[in-house]
Amino acid sequence: MDTDRQFSPDPETRIADALEAALEALRLAGRELAGTDTQPERWRWVALGLVSALQAALVAALSGYASARPEDVGNPSQSDRVAPIALLLRRARSSEHLNTPERLDLTGAQVRGLEELVAMRNAAVHGLGFAVPENPAAFARVAVDVIRHLLLTHPAFDVSGFVLFLSLIDRELTALGAALAAKLPGKARD
Repeated sequence: MDTDRQFSPDPETRIADALEAALEALRLAGRELAGTDTQPERWRWVALGLVSALQAALVAALSGYASARPEDVGNPSQSDRVAPIALLLRRARSSEHLNTPERLDLTGAQVRGLEELVAMRNAAVHGLGFAVPENPAAFARVAVDVIRHLLLTHPAFDVSGFVLFLSLIDRELTALGAALAAKLPGKARD
């Protein structure tokens, strides 16, 4: 999902669209991650895929409750557009939008990791100078964990209508998690 993209006012359609977008973005991240050892610049596309999947997962989560409103995922300056990821993350961490256990409880290090991943994505999308940061797999791993929490571990929406998508997303997240663990230095793998 892109902040320039419009979204459906219907929550079920919004969730379905978000899950489809998350799956495609995870597939992109997985394809690109496979080539990062020989072409480190491909990390920018891994970041693009993971940030897109994270944004889509946030939209699905924030659309899941019966009380969810289109404004919960909308950009305040353009209500028919998806909010930027930083705003969606704030909303998903707020008891105003999600209750425990669906609500995100992130450490400062996790938030910084996601911010770093977004910066990598922005460098890719906006053609900014791109340098692979130290240990990009750690930032990517945070995104994988957050997406798993939002869509699989504690989804805020009724999963019964999305079993196939969620199964495919689980497979992609598992493969990404294993590939990223292999790229993490020693203790960070656990």
